[in-house]
Amino acid sequence: MDYRTIFIDYLQKRGLRLTRVRSIILEAVFTTHSHFDADELYDLVRHKDVSRATIYRTLPFLVDSKLVKKSMFGLNKEKYEHIYGHPNHFHIICTKCGRVIEQIDKGIECSIIRLAENSGFEYKDYNLRISGICSLCNNNE
Repeated sequence: MDYRTIFIDYLQKRGLRLTRVRSIILEAVFTTHSHFDADELYDLVRHKDVSRATIYRTLPFLVDSKLVKKSMFGLNKEKYEHIYGHPNHFHIICTKCGRVIEQIDKGIECSIIRLAENSGFEYKDYNLRISGICSLCNNNE
């Protein structure tokens, strides 16, 4: 199943439909291969008569449908990324320049799953953020 079909199914179950502007937003999200905020997404689609308000109304649907994940990187704006078809990962964020590095580590994921189970939780997802100063900023000091 592709992301478009998943989103259409999600909307239909809620009595909604895939409108022209929702479709434009969906395609913009899945052609973006980096983290983005609502304003950056708006910049990508505003020339197609998509309002900022529609983006803010559509993003929660994309998150709730599990196609997009919301993360706060400590830079005062919520960031998003499409996750459908991507392995679970964590982020290393430079607190000086804002650089974000994605990392995949099955050992960390196994530990998180084990910790959740030992605490009586059914594991669904994790959101791990490591903050520090990147090597580029360290070398410029």
